[in-house]
Amino acid sequence: MTCAAIYVRVSTSRQAEHDLSLPDQVAQCRAYCERKGWEVAEVFSEPGASALDDDRPVFQEMIFKAKRADRPFNFIVVHSLSRFSRDALHSEFYVRQLKKVGVQLISITQDIGHDTDGEFIRQVLNVFDEHQSRENAKHVHRAMLENARQGFWNGSLPPFGYRVETKERRGDKDKRALVVDEAEAAVVRKVFAMAAGEEGRPAGVKAIARYLNERGVMRRGRRFSTGNIHVLLSTTTYYGVHYFNRSDTRNGRPRPPSQWVAVEVPAIISEEKFNAVRALMQSRAPKRMPPRVANGPTLLAGVIRCGCCGAAMIQNTGKGGTYRYYCRSRKLKEEITTCRGIRMPMGRLDDIVVGEVAKRVLEPKRLGEMLEAYVRLGAERQTGCRDRLSKLRQGHKDAEAAIARLLELVEKGLMDAEDPSLRERLIGLKVRRDELAKEAADLRRRLASGEPQITRDKVDRLTRLLRDKLYDGPAELRQAYARLIMDEVTVTDDEIRISGSKGVLARRASQAELPAAPAVLSFVQEWRATQDKTANTYVIEIPA
Repeated sequence: MTCAAIYVRVSTSRQAEHDLSLPDQVAQCRAYCERKGWEVAEVFSEPGASALDDDRPVFQEMIFKAKRADRPFNFIVVHSLSRFSRDALHSEFYVRQLKKVGVQLISITQDIGHDTDGEFIRQVLNVFDEHQSRENAKHVHRAMLENARQGFWNGSLPPFGYRVETKERRGDKDKRALVVDEAEAAVVRKVFAMAAGEEGRPAGVKAIARYLNERGVMRRGRRFSTGNIHVLLSTTTYYGVHYFNRSDTRNGRPRPPSQWVAVEVPAIISEEKFNAVRALMQSRAPKRMPPRVANGPTLLAGVIRCGCCGAAMIQNTGKGGTYRYYCRSRKLKEEITTCRGIRMPMGRLDDIVVGEVAKRVLEPKRLGEMLEAYVRLGAERQTGCRDRLSKLRQGHKDAEAAIARLLELVEKGLMDAEDPSLRERLIGLKVRRDELAKEAADLRRRLASGEPQITRDKVDRLTRLLRDKLYDGPAELRQAYARLIMDEVTVTDDEIRISGSKGVLARRASQAELPAAPAVLSFVQEWRATQDKTANTYVIEIPA
């Protein structure tokens, strides 16, 4: 008995759900087999699979069974050759494999024979099918690009925090767009707030995922993972700009930014917060900052160094953890060194450093004198502010120009759009641009109102706040405030040197309302003003 297998296919799952094509293909192929007197051994139905791709599960299963030693069927019957494949190379490859095992491909709508002429016609038809498929894909892609340019959604699953809503109807087509899903958006805002440290110390992706999972917060029925949180914190859609056409859906390769389509969508957070969080994530990345520094509660972690060789000093313990002390990190890793290393009890050194900072910096009169350049009134101050405003505007323009130059390099193909160093540089420039814009706006407001940037009352409030936070509270918050005040603590046998940024203190003192916890600035030192080291740093020397 001659047996045949039927193979039917449609290109999309939507066609499979709403179309009659699959049942019609099966019915016509069965009728053809009945006329030939063939028994239908099996029907292989493939919904939602492109014929330009041979990685189709049902298709590969059929090829595997056709090549079995028991030969379950002698023919593969399709409605047309395009159902089997639209790629000329793939089609010829599998047809020849089937021919070797004695299985013929039959198209019920294209009777071309199986002699030499028939093979030639089949190959020509395959080339035409491939060309037609690629032309159709090109026109569909062009329509999707235009749909995105008009601000509409192209049918994929919306990002978490959004849902799709029909905005208008054109003919028989519903034009849909993203709208904020308030229930999910509340979770998104919470994630960014935790990452930015608005409610305490900035949290990492693992801590955020654990926090949400412990409270039963789900991501559309599934638990959050570190990957989910990282993607969420990296998606520009949340500040109102969604990019369509970023990658080729067939092979996953990224497209150059010149081919991206920016779609304006409702924002859930501000762009400034997004850039700040991205910069904070980069500054805490293991390649830039060891996890023990980013996550450990050690007060001086990340700022304390050996004054002899410049190596970082880290926490070590003795007698089973009873005693804790700072020691030079290299001493634990190197047997022979030119520096004999320094070892100091942690509690003693912490008390000395905090005490001296409180006495020599966080005393209202001393801090006011240190920042007297910022509280001076009169024509000289007004002129200085205007000069500063001019520099801020120029810095903002320079940052914008640098961003444009980087994007131009990507568009010309000189840099890869997915290069991590490029993304890091762009985030840094955007953060710098936002900081300059904010500082310029504050300065313009002060110039218009005539209010001084720093007052004695603000200095008093700042010193009280910082004293309280350095002496009391959770260890991780004490550490964050220590990093805000101190850039570096170097320790030798003879002295302890503490250096910090006047600019950071001045900006904090000038704020109308002081933050409950340090923002991203406490972790990314590159943001601090460094043009004039003499004017922007303070140094305390303490005999050991």
